[in-house]
Amino acid sequence: MQIALHNLATRHCNLVTSIRIARETGYAGIEIGGPKLKSYLTQGLSLESLLLLLRDVPPVGLSYVQDIERQEPAQYDALLRECDETCSLAEKLGCPMVQLLTGPLDPAGPYKGLAGKPWPEMRKLTAKNLRALAGIGKAHGVKFYLEALTFTPLNRLAQQIELLEETACDEVGLVLDFYHLWDSGAHPDEIARMNKKFIFCVDFCDSLDPFGQGGDIEQRGRDVWTGGGRIPLKEWVDAVRATGFDGVWRCELLSPKYWELDPWNTARDLKTFLEYMLV
Repeated sequence: MQIALHNLATRHCNLVTSIRIARETGYAGIEIGGPKLKSYLTQGLSLESLLLLLRDVPPVGLSYVQDIERQEPAQYDALLRECDETCSLAEKLGCPMVQLLTGPLDPAGPYKGLAGKPWPEMRKLTAKNLRALAGIGKAHGVKFYLEALTFTPLNRLAQQIELLEETACDEVGLVLDFYHLWDSGAHPDEIARMNKKFIFCVDFCDSLDPFGQGGDIEQRGRDVWTGGGRIPLKEWVDAVRATGFDGVWRCELLSPKYWELDPWNTARDLKTFLEYMLV
């Protein structure tokens, strides 16, 4: 079992500081945020210098490639290019996984994804895309963890499992994000019955929203300290462990309030709480 620091837990810190915090608070790995990595490289700093910083805190994931359902030819080609560019960076960093996000991230924006299509068609088209992305990832030695956002058309756990079964690629699995699963109405017994081969990592976090509410694009229900929300975290942790999963657990915190506190203390306390839950 490996406990890693999620990119969002230290949202306001740059990449170098986030890595330092993860190292100094005893994490075994870190998720690298794409915007932080882009900012680092844009200033002319090298991947080689970053690799030196990551020697003691290896990357466990790189975020993200979004709107994975894109079908219109130009959008689809852009999806493949973005995936290849992201996987190339992950390969150079020795990062084993890249995050994929369902869409649209903004339902009011121009991209509508597959909204309104029946589920069998949505599943078939998304699986086609995932197989193409899996081929790109395989060429770079990279796998993908899919995060189904609760406010997008593809969000329920049963749908995600069906999608993986239709995709039938070992390179694609799921991140079990407690917030998105809770808000999408997933029950612990559904998680406990999962085949562990589908679980690539777990995001340990909480929600203020009522069960199954669906959340909103601002994700205001996430503005809570982990353990201070509505999710019965011990029950959910035990459900994941019942599958036999023994991989990467990540401490996530998407909270403007707690981002303003000392990020070293935040990282340390989140890790301590997760360790307590895992006993």
